[in-house]
Amino acid sequence: MYRYRTEDTFDEQIDFILRFLFEYQPVEQKRQLYIPVYTLFMQLDLAAHYFLFSLIEERLPRRAKLFFVAEDYQGKKEMIVEVMQYWLGQELPKKVT
Repeated sequence: MYRYRTEDTFDEQIDFILRFLFEYQPVEQKRQLYIPVYTLFMQLDLAAHYFLFSLIEERLPRRAKLFFVAEDYQGKKEMIVEVMQYWLGQELPKKVT
């Protein structure tokens, strides 16, 4: 299993989120992990979010990277939540803060 390079106090949390986003797991396993991953993602501080954004950007193909880079902070958070929920077939929450 690949370990992503992380360098701040949220090392394990960021690695957990990255593995959820980029590694294949059966849908049932993703459903079980969604709530803990979503909770961790929302609890990250500003610096940890930007660090996570940069790690995600590195992994994206060119076209997806262009869409991701064009978003502001809130847009990036919403895009990540949408990707998390895509695999689950769940509706988006009314407001992501």
